[in-house]
Amino acid sequence: MSLERSSLAQTAVVSLLTFAAIVLLGLVLAYWTWAWLAPRPESRAQVAVQTGDRVEAAQGMFGSAAQDRNTAAPTGIAIRLLGIVAATGGRGGYAVVQLEAKQILAVREGENVTPGIRLAEISTRQVILERGGIRETLALPEKNTAPAPALLPIQ
Repeated sequence: MSLERSSLAQTAVVSLLTFAAIVLLGLVLAYWTWAWLAPRPESRAQVAVQTGDRVEAAQGMFGSAAQDRNTAAPTGIAIRLLGIVAATGGRGGYAVVQLEAKQILAVREGENVTPGIRLAEISTRQVILERGGIRETLALPEKNTAPAPALLPIQ
């Protein structure tokens, strides 16, 4: 009798493990199918351009205040200035920028950084971006000049 009982318990454990393995396989297949075939999220740059159009339309409807062209304008995208390449021989310079802490680009003066955001001017310590006629200044980050570590005397 004990032989039949252990056979029944063994069959139950094997069936349970087989069922768990099939469920796990199904979850993995569902995950990777969704990862490969799901629609891509809309980029944030397009959203920023669309909302800028709505703001301009609303200003035309309710009147607008005079804006200073050199004030900082929100771009909707985190853009960080990493470096500037000087202009030589009558050619425009380049700015090295980082978008959304993901993508690093070298952009020539006068070209678009992203759709709707143009690199208008480059100077030695800053660049000026233009979005919808509004100018934004990005300055190079200040260098942290940490003192050199002191040498410890040998004892």
